[in-house]
Amino acid sequence: MNAWRSRPKTLTWDHNGERTNEKGASVDYRIVAVLLLLVAAAILFRNPLLKTITCWNIKGNTGLETRMGGFNLDLGNSSLKITRFRIYNAAAFGGSILVDIPEIFCEIDTHDTTQGKIRFKEVRFNLAEANIVQNTNGLTNLEALKKEMEKKAKASGRSHTNGFEFGGIDKLVVTLGKLNFTDLQDAANNAQVDFGIQGETVKDIKTNADLENWATALVLRVALQQAISGAGQQSKVRSLENLLKRLK
Repeated sequence: MNAWRSRPKTLTWDHNGERTNEKGASVDYRIVAVLLLLVAAAILFRNPLLKTITCWNIKGNTGLETRMGGFNLDLGNSSLKITRFRIYNAAAFGGSILVDIPEIFCEIDTHDTTQGKIRFKEVRFNLAEANIVQNTNGLTNLEALKKEMEKKAKASGRSHTNGFEFGGIDKLVVTLGKLNFTDLQDAANNAQVDFGIQGETVKDIKTNADLENWATALVLRVALQQAISGAGQQSKVRSLENLLKRLK
């Protein structure tokens, strides 16, 4: 083999800032630098961008103002943490807070997702406050929200539910604060339930039935506590319970 054939290719810079080899192929390293900067920005600002997109998506599906304080998607641990999450009622229902959730955290077992199931290793849900408002026509904000979501889902030609099967929760930690009911027609019907649930922990939830049974037992326990501690408010609490049954 001749020595000149194995000689390495030489690279030169042209007057436009492009690096060229002796055969004429060129690479503009300024473009590569810009692409690298874009990739770095996408990594650094991933969570703020996803937070904005999520808020837009929720507002687009509900029509309600949505805000988040923090949004942290950890791909390495397959977890998501949302903090200071608030959804606001429509102006027709006073524009107050619908739900105030200081923290939502979930960690997913990625193995089960390949089988069309979502199984959570851990879920933490902290509800500080929720407000049910009934307008002068007897319609509640939750009923209006349900109708709005169904209408948007129908218009888009898709269901508002996802296509994954619930695969269970290894550990669920729940904190529940206050549930307020406001009747815009008759303030005498206004009521408040203080759940007083702090760090309630349940493990090995396998099915939807397990989750529903636990939630039912929790509601019955809170209702019993309300009945014992506030005899003067029993009629309002019963009215609120009847309202919740109607919303199921």
